[in-house]
Amino acid sequence: MSTRRDDAVSATAAEALHVLRASTPADDWLEAYPVGNGIRGAMCAGLSGGERLWLNDITAWSGHAGADALDGVALRGAGAVGAVREALDADDPGRAEALLQRMQARWVQAYLPLGRVQVDVERDAAPGSVARTHGRRLDLSTGVAAHEYTIDAVTVRHRTWADLVTGAIMHEITADAAVRVRVGVDSLLRAKAASATPDGALVTEWWLPVDVAPGHEQTGEPVRYVESTGRHGAVVIRHFDASDVAGGTLVTAPARRHLFAIGTATAPSIPGDPDPGTGAADRAAALVAGIPSSDAARLRAAHEAAHGALYDRCALELPGLDGDVDTVERVRRAQDQDDPALAALAFHYGRYLLICSSQPGGLPLTLQGLWNAELPGPWSSAYTTNINLQMAYWPAETTALPECHEPLLRFTRRLSETTGPVVARELYGAAGWVAHHNSDAWAFAAPVGAGHGDPAWANWALGGVWLALHLWEHYEYGGDLDRLRDEAWPVLASAAAFALSWIQGDDERAWTSPSTSPENHYLDADGHERGVAVSATMDVVLLRELADVCRRAGAALGLDSEVWVAELAARTAALPDPGTTPRGDLGEWDRERAEAEPLHRHLSHLVGLFPYTQITRDGTPELARAAAESIRLRGPESTGWALAWRAAMQARLGDGAAVHEHVRMALRPADASAGGQRGGLYPNLFSAHPPFQIDGNLGLTAAIAEALVQSAPDEAGAVRVRLLPALPPQWPDGAVRGIRIRGDVSVDLDWAGGRLARARLRAGARTATMNVYGPDGPIGTCDLAPGTAQVLDLAGRGT
Repeated sequence: MSTRRDDAVSATAAEALHVLRASTPADDWLEAYPVGNGIRGAMCAGLSGGERLWLNDITAWSGHAGADALDGVALRGAGAVGAVREALDADDPGRAEALLQRMQARWVQAYLPLGRVQVDVERDAAPGSVARTHGRRLDLSTGVAAHEYTIDAVTVRHRTWADLVTGAIMHEITADAAVRVRVGVDSLLRAKAASATPDGALVTEWWLPVDVAPGHEQTGEPVRYVESTGRHGAVVIRHFDASDVAGGTLVTAPARRHLFAIGTATAPSIPGDPDPGTGAADRAAALVAGIPSSDAARLRAAHEAAHGALYDRCALELPGLDGDVDTVERVRRAQDQDDPALAALAFHYGRYLLICSSQPGGLPLTLQGLWNAELPGPWSSAYTTNINLQMAYWPAETTALPECHEPLLRFTRRLSETTGPVVARELYGAAGWVAHHNSDAWAFAAPVGAGHGDPAWANWALGGVWLALHLWEHYEYGGDLDRLRDEAWPVLASAAAFALSWIQGDDERAWTSPSTSPENHYLDADGHERGVAVSATMDVVLLRELADVCRRAGAALGLDSEVWVAELAARTAALPDPGTTPRGDLGEWDRERAEAEPLHRHLSHLVGLFPYTQITRDGTPELARAAAESIRLRGPESTGWALAWRAAMQARLGDGAAVHEHVRMALRPADASAGGQRGGLYPNLFSAHPPFQIDGNLGLTAAIAEALVQSAPDEAGAVRVRLLPALPPQWPDGAVRGIRIRGDVSVDLDWAGGRLARARLRAGARTATMNVYGPDGPIGTCDLAPGTAQVLDLAGRGT
């Protein structure tokens, strides 16, 4: 079996698949390279004559614990939502929307930019000398960003990594002759204090605001501090040799080697904080003081081993253009000449970003992952749960990173146990728990909008249902019955209780009201744009998926006799079936409605095609054709994350050529001058909405995986596996290792000339039965005992 480390793979080919390169320093944040360990992250500029590191800490949020879950809500209770339903029954969506706006809270809190570290390297022999850059790189396989330059023929090398072992940000400098280093820190936050620890580390502290309004809100005080009750954050920088701290700057003695450890922390702790405590500076100082060695090579090797243990599980090999050129140039060239290796690099980059942004014990990644340099960040750099947060975790199970799924699963459990039930009960008079389209580190669960938000996005009430389904997905891939019983089942049961409260009607005829198709609109009888109706297709799909998951989870746990399981199945079966419109596409609403935005970026009504399997080529061919027409009618252009979603849906439809076209568009250079919603890549390969949203990167990784291997539940407890179901014709030769499928099985594939050559299925800790299909139909059944593998010789089976 070949892997990325095979001798047969040349160094240049490996670089094309696993390394980002640039010949010049980063002029701005979107050119800098990211490192992260799930808690602390940095963007590395790779400057000539030093370095600039934008720092983030996943616990650095505005707000505070104990905030009112329904702050700002003017109208609440069963009577309030009843009035909304009455307005919709009377075909008065305008009245319904006005009432829903009175049921909105204010806004979620913001993920904050913590600080910026400036590193300046000086040569005593030649003060003020101009440095000449030799280039910078980010090695995805090691998680180390590096750059080098010369000062008067003295070569200086920098390496930065977010250590997965110690938890600190590490920065190493080596030079051919002795150099002095000056280090300072600044921030967009309000300064609190600057000092030094007894052992000479630089300590800088800032106040964290108690409230930050999103950028689209007009408010007199968009960033508000209350120092008596606010939280604070700290950055502590330790140099492992002689240094002095004065005036907020750390200055080292001249030396050929320098090693810095950067610790960050915030306090008081937020719910779920992996490092509870009361003093941010003390916690950050303890982190860097506890690093046992000043041997940079040993520390870096330990980090690379921990990073590689995750990164090396899954790899995609596609031949392509020269990996020696700058990555920005590769992206530009790929628009004129196919470069399959660039798609493989994007696949690996998504996995890298997930490893960096989401680790056990931390909070979920935000809209920008672990990184944000703005105050406020785009959409507060918080959690958007009507597609973006879910999409960000689509590659977690399929590309063998289930540990990285853990922060989202834990956060969902917290929502279901704390704010979610409060909002369900007090806002709607409903049972169970609810979440809407925005959340934050404090588990915000109410509709946002401050009384004037568009209900098309603000008042979508099925965010909790969609998040709950992730706990079942984690079980489907891993099979841990104890976790299913203890962690997933209570969340699912409570989501089901809300669903039964929310669905109107009976077992003969049921509907959801109010209902939105997230962020989209239709035209009412008077030609006005409306976002609220009843029984949008997405509601039906998500609620039926929840009912099916509860049935299957109950069966796995021996709890399928629970009365509510049958009640939910009957009630969701009575919802209106999604149908086709006169145009031939899939209906998005309860009936034919005029489209307000025919090219809308969201395709919420196709959630049954992907990520779920309620629409399939074999089982529901008419709906599959309608779904394909829906994608076509939305036009070829969209945001980065929407292109990724469309690629995944085209993979489900078996259209490899369409997958390639969406991937190609997602991998083009981002063009700010084009305006509107045009996806592409920024110079550091961050995906453009625009602006940057990490779900575009992570969704693309999931889509590429889906084009190569698919799995779904089959009859009698087996799993149906499709090999190369939507291979792009432009990728005729390649191999993939470690794609993970349901049933705790991983798949390795080789193909050549567009034809399958070899497959290897490896079972984890469970017995697995796989019904295997190739591009042309059934291949056979594999029965795998725990820990065993089966090799299938597939030579000659083509696409």
